[in-house]
Amino acid sequence: MANYSHLQEPIAIGGVIAPSRVMMTTHGPRLAQARYVRYLEERAKGGIGLAGFNLGPMGLMQFPLGPGKPHPGHAGAIDTVPYHPLTKEGRTFYDAMIPALREQSDAVKKHGVLSIAQLYHPGVAQHTDVLQPVVGPSVVPDEYEHHVPHEMTGEEIADLIETYAVCAQRAVASGFSGIELHAAHGYIGQQFLSPVMNKRSDKYGGSLENRMRFLLETAAAVREAIKDEIPVGLRMTGWEPEGGLTEKEIVETARRMAGAGMAYISISGGTYSGRMLGANRPYVAPAFVGNGPNVPAAAAVKKAVDVPVMVAGNIADVAYAESVVAEGKADIVGMVRGLIADPKILVKAFNGQENQITPCIGCNECHYGVTVRCSVNPAVGQEAAFEAAPVIKTKNVLVIGAGPAGMECALSAARRGHHVTLADRSPGLGGMLSLLARTSEQSRFGDYLTYMKRVLDEASVDVKLNTSVDAEYVKWLAPDVAVVATGATYEALPERTVNAAVALESPKQLGVRVAVAGGLDDHLPSLVVADYLSRHGYRVTLLSENPLPGQTVEPASLYMMLRRFAERGVDLRPLTAAVKLEDGNLLTRNSFSNAPGRIEGIDSLVVADGRKPVNGLAAQLKDVVGKVHVIGDALAPRRMLHATIDGVRLGQTEL
Repeated sequence: MANYSHLQEPIAIGGVIAPSRVMMTTHGPRLAQARYVRYLEERAKGGIGLAGFNLGPMGLMQFPLGPGKPHPGHAGAIDTVPYHPLTKEGRTFYDAMIPALREQSDAVKKHGVLSIAQLYHPGVAQHTDVLQPVVGPSVVPDEYEHHVPHEMTGEEIADLIETYAVCAQRAVASGFSGIELHAAHGYIGQQFLSPVMNKRSDKYGGSLENRMRFLLETAAAVREAIKDEIPVGLRMTGWEPEGGLTEKEIVETARRMAGAGMAYISISGGTYSGRMLGANRPYVAPAFVGNGPNVPAAAAVKKAVDVPVMVAGNIADVAYAESVVAEGKADIVGMVRGLIADPKILVKAFNGQENQITPCIGCNECHYGVTVRCSVNPAVGQEAAFEAAPVIKTKNVLVIGAGPAGMECALSAARRGHHVTLADRSPGLGGMLSLLARTSEQSRFGDYLTYMKRVLDEASVDVKLNTSVDAEYVKWLAPDVAVVATGATYEALPERTVNAAVALESPKQLGVRVAVAGGLDDHLPSLVVADYLSRHGYRVTLLSENPLPGQTVEPASLYMMLRRFAERGVDLRPLTAAVKLEDGNLLTRNSFSNAPGRIEGIDSLVVADGRKPVNGLAAQLKDVVGKVHVIGDALAPRRMLHATIDGVRLGQTEL
């Protein structure tokens, strides 16, 4: 059994001590204050040593340019002219936020965790349209949002640096344990540093020395403003593609910033969407990127500085995190998604309960512009609403269907004290997930299924596989409650046309040239099929009736998958509906104009949309069982995220 001794060792950062070597790095759960404080506390109790907080909205991100004046009644709205943070009105307005920030900081500090205030300005990478021009070091558009920025003047740069200093004073007043300057993820610190985004010819551009000037001046202003009352660290990029920062420049920047008084250096990498000189590395990397893509850069920086080095990026496994510190590649690891999936991930590992950890599967449903959510932890951000009280009266509950909705419902009900039977006609747990676990690299579904098999057994759920359930079976079992979680299926299709499940299960029947029709589905189904087939040598044409296949998939996964398609020669056909396959020719229709089309030389057509709920059993059981519930895809075909939350909501609040 691993003892995780390196992660559990305290570490000094400036004049403060972190109780462990894991930081919950800064992220935006987008929760109201009460829910956010509870979210923080759940994770602070779980073994982290540090927690990051975004202080950008404390006046740093509000940098008005262009016409218009602030209106007092609208001062808190994002689409109005804000108070300039350096005016008397602006200082008063943003100072009023200090009590709320102190409550957030106290939520982790009372559990011994250091609270780190991240000072952050997005520059050109502004993800919300505030109806103001965005700013940047140069007139270089952001590759995701496509904003063309206002190039900051020397006076505006000076104002921004002063605003950093004022916000640092607010961090001290709010009770934070430390401050972190953000120069990663494509935001303004990195924009000044990177030759990709900084094309200036004045003292802030050109040589590395000049491109570092903004960070050096900001660090000096912040330290002067707070008189070193709390330590100041730096989060910086550890990687850019060819044509951007070199490793030598990254290491030199870290060395200079450490010499300028930074108490630690935190290495991350990539940008919001990963689109920097191509589709490269998003900072919230999808599962197929692999563990710790920024660890090599952190190891190089660690050799050059004498302050603690942190590394973040796709570190959701405690054993891997321990190895990073044990091997001397970094002193601290940053983790977010692992803590979203299981707030007790660390304390479970430290106590030898690794098999109780709910594994992060890397599906990235938790991030990118949404209120925090998780496919394997439906309670995230809703901890108070999902507190499961023991049952007053034990019931016999039959859950029909062992996909994610059925498994989560069965587990929740059993943990509350019900007697639960989980039945499925398949030989294994998971429903469609069991197939995706074998074929998809987009998420680690197999980790989740292994975990669910174990915890269902520990909760004494009576799992009956290879069991077909009908009204007679239910009548014989005589449960008090029946839950129909029988999923969804595809309609029957003509010859040489198969559905996505059949294509993944038996691809050899398809021939070499395969068209995958995504229809109106705008998420992962068609992408996963096209990725699997192209990975195994099939010549794939991917159709979508939308302007882009998978257009609602978060950009970290979508863009990297589209890059894989480009590298494998997948033929993308947006705005194209499949009509029928006829003598090796796929007849198509433009989904906007209805103009007919033809794609020649197609052996098989795979249909990846059009699932229908399988819920006929619910009607048959109305006269057999006192109460019948329908959940998951049987209620409405959706994603894993929706199935698991259906299951937990029913199991914990209604049964």
